[in-house]
Amino acid sequence: MRKSVLKKFRLLIASLIALSFLVSCDRTVVVTDGFSEGEVFRINTLSCSRAEMNIYLTNMANAYESTFGEQIWNTNAGNTTIEDAFKETVLAKVTRIKVLNLMAKNEKVSLSSDEKKSIKKASKAYMKTLSKKEKTDLNANEDLIYQMYYEYALAEKVYNSIVDEVNFEISDDDARSVIVEEIFIKTYHEDNYGVTFDYSDAKKKEAKERAAEIRDKAMEGADFEGLCALFSEEDESTHAYRRGEMSEAFDEAVFELEEGEISDIITTDEGYYIVKCISTYERKATDENKEVIINEAKRKAFEEKYNEFLPNIIANINEKEWQNLTIIHDPEITTDSFFDIYTDIMIDGK
Repeated sequence: MRKSVLKKFRLLIASLIALSFLVSCDRTVVVTDGFSEGEVFRINTLSCSRAEMNIYLTNMANAYESTFGEQIWNTNAGNTTIEDAFKETVLAKVTRIKVLNLMAKNEKVSLSSDEKKSIKKASKAYMKTLSKKEKTDLNANEDLIYQMYYEYALAEKVYNSIVDEVNFEISDDDARSVIVEEIFIKTYHEDNYGVTFDYSDAKKKEAKERAAEIRDKAMEGADFEGLCALFSEEDESTHAYRRGEMSEAFDEAVFELEEGEISDIITTDEGYYIVKCISTYERKATDENKEVIINEAKRKAFEEKYNEFLPNIIANINEKEWQNLTIIHDPEITTDSFFDIYTDIMIDGK
């Protein structure tokens, strides 16, 4: 439950590395012959150029840098570099866009004339944000940007056409969110690199005994909020939980509590919890949970149809071109508005 910039940074790195394996799902085959100049990969009849990849890479890299700083590229990522993991993430994203464009025919999805006009408007708007150097170094022109926005819009429309078919209802109880105060006694320690190690059995026993003493104080009428401040080993003591967010044992204990009731000691892989129920039902959080659960159901429906289509796909990557492709680190190449402009014009209608 503890939040920090460092933890968010580590989570980002972990997600980049995890996403680097997504491309294999699209049956990528390494080929070095038969490509035209500057062609990075080909999926069936669709191709991706070096310029296209550079525009995606640069915009996404600059966006990450604006959040985490330039040091993101210097972080240790185990057996790979952050740059390589990032490249794989962008490749996975562009690959999926291309596959969705191929799916458009099967799903009988196409863009309307109004949507094409908006894409034209977005293309012009993005080109106006680029300096002369950016246009030259990225090899960007309005026709290429139009093609990229067109494919992105069509991919998004195909996705929406699939998930909109999902009819899924969820009850208030299944989506119910509770508000609790909690005291957490951990059973692990963390080194300077964020790697965690379990306590020894003896130290875990000491932690549980300490948790039992704290619970006894709570049951004797000690102020629970004060106990949280004194003893809890996490930054925040008040939380909203929905079912499935924590372990099954945690859910069973917490969702059975009445308002004002204090739980027994709850054992988890991370440590011991003592929980006091503040509210058994939080309307706003419950509505938000419904949306999360429904979106997850839609995502699964999409993934099923997407995976059904993948056997029709042969994706060939130009290994030489791919290896030579690098993130551009140049203080004069600052463009990061490719997706923002798309959203402003295509989604928000600005």
